[in-house]
Amino acid sequence: MALFQMIVFFSFFSSGLISADEWSMTVPQAVKQTFGEDAVLPCSFTTPYTSYQNITVVWRLKDAYNGQIIFKCLSTENPSDNGQNCTESIGRYSLAGNPRSKNISLRIKDVSFSEDGQYFCCFELIKKEDTYRTKTGTRLSVQSIPQTLESIYIRTLPSGEQFITCDVKGSPPPTVTWIVPEITSSSLVSVQRDRVRASSSIPANQSNINYTCQIHGETGLQDLSIYYQKRSEQEQQIPFTLFVIFVVLSGVFFISSIILAVIYKIGSSKSLAPPQEVNFRKSSPVQTNDDIYENFKDW
Repeated sequence: MALFQMIVFFSFFSSGLISADEWSMTVPQAVKQTFGEDAVLPCSFTTPYTSYQNITVVWRLKDAYNGQIIFKCLSTENPSDNGQNCTESIGRYSLAGNPRSKNISLRIKDVSFSEDGQYFCCFELIKKEDTYRTKTGTRLSVQSIPQTLESIYIRTLPSGEQFITCDVKGSPPPTVTWIVPEITSSSLVSVQRDRVRASSSIPANQSNINYTCQIHGETGLQDLSIYYQKRSEQEQQIPFTLFVIFVVLSGVFFISSIILAVIYKIGSSKSLAPPQEVNFRKSSPVQTNDDIYENFKDW
């Protein structure tokens, strides 16, 4: 009996064998993220060890044990050691947490519908028996962006050429149709597109009409209009005239400032000139009449 108790004691408290109750892992059942945005799958753990040298982080897809490994990294105690140290990205995958803080959350950049699935996090210490994983995993559900016609506006290029532009968003972005004016040649339409947004532009070559664009969204037809009135030649010259006046007035102000500064400097130099030194010479004594009288007296 005593031998059995000793075996049980060492099986629970030996450094090599740790009770499963002393480990834990926290993950959400599901995460929802919008198409085209970054998704974060939270995963945190606890371990009975107060310190550890290496942590291997593994994320699998579809199965906790044999699923495809989509991300794996090694966090070492010394950041200068070789290896990724869990700070670099692997494709669009990277860690959103710090393994040293018991956080191995996964970040997926710019998610698409292909990322929809079940994800499993796992961490390993130096010993293979010191491995813990989530068996239920986290379900990532990628949500679509409703197709929406956002705005219509007039866009002016530096050359002065003007375009009417419609902005849309959605997953995928909807196709814009120009109703007014009716576009018969696709070469007149320029389209800029990314994963969730698009812009459609046509030349503003007709004046005094409503330009109208339209999409077929999930909620039905959507359209926006803007009235375009081409500026007259005289109106186009006004900004240039104002610019010339501004340049002339700026030049006059600059020259006047220089003149005033010179005048002020000259005036200041005169007011601060040192006083001239005046030398007073001692005059010779003036011969008085008494001296003359005494001279005549001697004769």
